[in-house]
Amino acid sequence: MKKIKILFIFLGVVFLVGCSTKREYFNPADEEIIGKISVGGSLENKITHATISGATLKNGMIITKNGLLSGIKLDKNEKFLGKFDGFIISSNFDGNLKIRDKNSNEIFSQQFPTQIVSAALKSNLLALVSADNSIFLIDIYSKQILLTQKFDNIYAIDSRVATPLFLYDTIVYPTLDGRVVIVNKNSITQDVFVSTEFFFNNIIFLENIGGNIYAATNTNLVLISPNGNKRLSENIKDILIHGDRIYVLRKDGIFKVFDLNLNEIFQNKFKFAIFSAMTIYNNYIYIFEKTGYLIKIDLDFKNTQIYRLSDELDERSFIGFDKFYYDNKFFELK
Repeated sequence: MKKIKILFIFLGVVFLVGCSTKREYFNPADEEIIGKISVGGSLENKITHATISGATLKNGMIITKNGLLSGIKLDKNEKFLGKFDGFIISSNFDGNLKIRDKNSNEIFSQQFPTQIVSAALKSNLLALVSADNSIFLIDIYSKQILLTQKFDNIYAIDSRVATPLFLYDTIVYPTLDGRVVIVNKNSITQDVFVSTEFFFNNIIFLENIGGNIYAATNTNLVLISPNGNKRLSENIKDILIHGDRIYVLRKDGIFKVFDLNLNEIFQNKFKFAIFSAMTIYNNYIYIFEKTGYLIKIDLDFKNTQIYRLSDELDERSFIGFDKFYYDNKFFELK
């Protein structure tokens, strides 16, 4: 009986502590806010799927980094994976993958055991990553599978899955278990672990700059180079490379900037900020914050402007080169 009383007291304390803990949100002072930005326009339908390459609307229309794509509508439950030399790649939950030309003519389709979550196309070579953490290399002309490899089982992934890279005769694959796999002449020649977290450990960023490969998961950023590898531990929400700098949004509201050797050159803390996405436009860094703010920073980090948005960003979203899309609306970057 005494043990039961102690248990109830413990549970009561936990309940009271939980109830008394109130989450705080980004709340800049009125004098810090430059002005208010209203929605710039609306879309025909809501965003149902978003990847790092684009977004799919409920009616099958596609948004790329350049904006709304005309002339093509995907089938129901398909999601856009990327556009390569004018060809559109899409997949659905049942494992069917399609490639369409700019006139929406289907030029390739294939069924896979699980959904394809990332794809890249160069000439006749199609590089794929599937939801069960398998990679594929396919000749779309002959439909021959040149390479397939299953990696460790995964249990949860981030919706942002990086795209495979074609580098001359080499293909670099992002896996869902935190590694980068390098393929040459249809064979795996190297793999590098970026991180080893149990959940949400997929590669969310993969770029090649000057012969160096930069890869990131939610928790780590790695530079892979002929001169050796370098690793940073960062709680990453979003990341991009522009010129000779790497820009990182952390999940704790910190904005960081590194050079291409991963040396930190700048950081700024936005207390309690919940970052959504960022891009660079007209020599400014645009950072969207989920509770309804736009943070605008010049590339010399001398001028920071904060604007209040007309809405909170609590729906699916995607950021293009000059617009931020969410739900069925968009903000224009100015």
